[in-house]
Amino acid sequence: MKILFVCKHNSCRSILAEAIGKRFLPPRFEVASGGSDPTGELHPFVQQYLNDMGLDAKDYRSKSWEEFVHFHPDIVISVCDIQHGEQGPNWLADGVRVYWDLNNPLDVVDDEVQFEEQCHLASVSLKKRIDKLATCYFEKMTHQEIHDELERIGAMG
Repeated sequence: MKILFVCKHNSCRSILAEAIGKRFLPPRFEVASGGSDPTGELHPFVQQYLNDMGLDAKDYRSKSWEEFVHFHPDIVISVCDIQHGEQGPNWLADGVRVYWDLNNPLDVVDDEVQFEEQCHLASVSLKKRIDKLATCYFEKMTHQEIHDELERIGAMG
């Protein structure tokens, strides 16, 4: 199953989701992230946070979801309040689309300590959801069953 995490700027939450997904999802999942209006660089605090998690921040970059036109995601998960409800490109239409509310405005936090706290909360929430996602065998489910399960996972908070 191919999963694309999206966020408008692809510099904070979707990068965290991609990093956690790549680290903890089993090999039957392929994970990427992108945005509709990428900044072109990771938020500096996210770079540090990834390094603190033992991940090389150089392995991640802010990129447009247009780079994934040939990726054909089965699942598209928006983790950005701004992105929620935004129309995606037509080639994303085949994937099951859901929104996971992370309840934290990472993009607007200027203080490093507060940002790290918000990053931690987002990471904990994403890790819990991604751990649940790892137990799902979507290959045996209908489009609607996948959507419903992803919505249940998203509601875990």
